[in-house]
Amino acid sequence: MNNPLIMVGSVTYAIKGRDLLRRMGYRASMERTPAHLNRVGCGYSITIDDLDAIKASRILEENGIKVYGVSDGDTL
Repeated sequence: MNNPLIMVGSVTYAIKGRDLLRRMGYRASMERTPAHLNRVGCGYSITIDDLDAIKASRILEENGIKVYGVSDGDTL
């Protein structure tokens, strides 16, 4: 199983979200959203290794980062 992707609206928000989660002690990274999942046009997502995707999405939303979708790792 792959890590889930949290799709955000811009590369800037992907960087901010990744850095926020890292400051909180989670292993997060940023990558291009696969073309078949890209529905918002930006093409960047945050991946997380050690945190539930729903919880991570909630943390991002609470800190002003709009989440456009979450993909479980199996759909990649």
